Amino acid sequence: YTDESMRSTVVPFRNGILLAIAIGYAESNGLDEVLIANHSGDHAIYPDCRWPFINAMCYAAGLGTYNHVSVLGPFSHLSKKEIADRGYAGGFDFTLTWSCYKGENFHCGTCGTCTERREALGANDPTIYAGGKNGHSRI
Repeated sequence: YTDESMRSTVVPFRNGILLAIAIGYAESNGLDEVLIANHSGDHAIYPDCRWPFINAMCYAAGLGTYNHVSVLGPFSHLSKKEIADRGYAGGFDFTLTWSCYKGENFHCGTCGTCTERREALGANDPTIYAGGKNGHSRI
């Protein structure tokens, strides 16, 4: 899991595109806020996860919508581990989440996001991984 392999996961302006769609959806449905779940570990490699970008999208959304939709990044300053710890403390069911880039039936356990997921969820990881890494395994 190197800087180079992380760079291969960059989709240019992905969050800008997705936020624009979400902001339009919010406006169309009378909603005032859109949330993005970026985290502090994203900042180094993904320019559209950095706080200045999120702030700029919030500014643009406010100018471009009648009800001044806000974009919030409540996890921007937290690591994945800190987010997971808050989730565990709140009783969140992490089996309802997906991280893997491979798109198979089970998390691969080896791609970059699976590696980060295992590190963040730690010993309580309920994830079923294809390769038997941490959590539960399915072969």
